[in-house]
Amino acid sequence: MNRDWHAAHPMPPRATWEQRVAWHREHAAACGCRRPPPDVVAELDREAASVADPPAPAGQHG
Repeated sequence: MNRDWHAAHPMPPRATWEQRVAWHREHAAACGCRRPPPDVVAELDREAASVADPPAPAGQHG
């Protein structure tokens, strides 16, 4: 566990969904001492999929 990172980056109290996802994204990159909750993992997977396969620009069809 990266105690320094955790001390410098506490989860905000009453964090919004966006704050939770952002915190876990940063945590996985900096520490990764534990797996994020399943709902956050699903969101991170959706984000990764949308970056890997962006939608075609308007007017263009694949």
